Amino acid sequence: MFNRGFLFLAGLSAMITTVSAQAESISTTIHHHYQAPRALGMGDAFVAVANDYSAIFYNPAGLARREDGQINLSLTAGGTPGAMDFYNEFQDIESSNQTEQQKQQAYLELIEKNYGEVYSMRIAPMEGFWVRPNWGIALIPADLSVEMAMHQQVGPTVNTTVYADTTLALSYADDMKGVNHGRLSWGVTGKFVNRGFYSRPISATDFAGGDEIIRKEDMLEGYTIDADIGFLWTPELPDSGLWSVLRLASPTVGLVVRNVAETGFGSSLKLLNKEAQSGTPEKLYRVVDIGTRWEYPSMWIFGGRGVLDVRDLGHPDFNWRKGVHLGFEFDWTVSTWWKGHYRVGLKEAFWTAGISAELGIFNLDFASYADDVGTRNTPVESRVYMTRLNLDF
Repeated sequence: MFNRGFLFLAGLSAMITTVSAQAESISTTIHHHYQAPRALGMGDAFVAVANDYSAIFYNPAGLARREDGQINLSLTAGGTPGAMDFYNEFQDIESSNQTEQQKQQAYLELIEKNYGEVYSMRIAPMEGFWVRPNWGIALIPADLSVEMAMHQQVGPTVNTTVYADTTLALSYADDMKGVNHGRLSWGVTGKFVNRGFYSRPISATDFAGGDEIIRKEDMLEGYTIDADIGFLWTPELPDSGLWSVLRLASPTVGLVVRNVAETGFGSSLKLLNKEAQSGTPEKLYRVVDIGTRWEYPSMWIFGGRGVLDVRDLGHPDFNWRKGVHLGFEFDWTVSTWWKGHYRVGLKEAFWTAGISAELGIFNLDFASYADDVGTRNTPVESRVYMTRLNLDF
């Protein structure tokens, strides 16, 4: 799966033809700068959990509550099941001995056959995290995602959106002193993001007119320096009466303001595209995420938590259907080196599920979730499957 997926994205990066006069693609998907399979399995509701290395991006305040260090190295790949089939058919047409006109007709029929479908792939060949009590650092050299939506506009077209991000992030967190009746933690993640971005509709004529689908010269590029600020609050409840039951659940509330500066990608290092640009990549939007977490009572080797988040408040494509995230996580622990998790949830009104298995330093995460790729009034499900291989120290 990893080899085919990586080759698919590599092929797309080496593919896209010049269509400079065209408008941007139409996409209503809310793109998240970072995603973790663990969170996605539980509805992508993680703001008030944030108790592993991914807290750097989900809620840096979680680092204030770490009691030990963690180094995580991983490879992540995911996508919609039909993406590889579409790419294979595309490759068959491209490598055939047909004339350009015959290829154009074949591409047109391929797009028409897939009308209404939205295919996506996302690969991060290497991610590195190092977190300790109160601080953390993350390096993601390449996070490449591609979305292709089949539409009938002037003619059959593929609305194509590509994000190619390189990220370096530093986090610091601590507890606020002098807080009565509970524990209040805060944290901040400063991040440098270099983004390559492509958003254009591609027609059958474009496909047939050249050997490339997307060229580096057609990608917009820029970098930004921004920050996320997060908070976690666990109230101190009375130990008598009904409150004692709630106290066992250790309710926690989280809040994160993402991309506080929202300065956009106005400057470029010209790592991908050395040519002059007529625009900038899609910015990191300033949004607010809020969430709650409730722990289940531990029984034998089992435990877990329930979570409810409202995410992406302030995003131009936000609505309540997309914003509400709900999840449940069930832990099981045989020993410190053998444990795992099961997860279910709702993300953008579609079901999610996930599983993790940890055996020593070798970890495997799997998640299935869906993006809402429809309009504000008409939800459309695009099912995605994601896998992450981890070395965890």
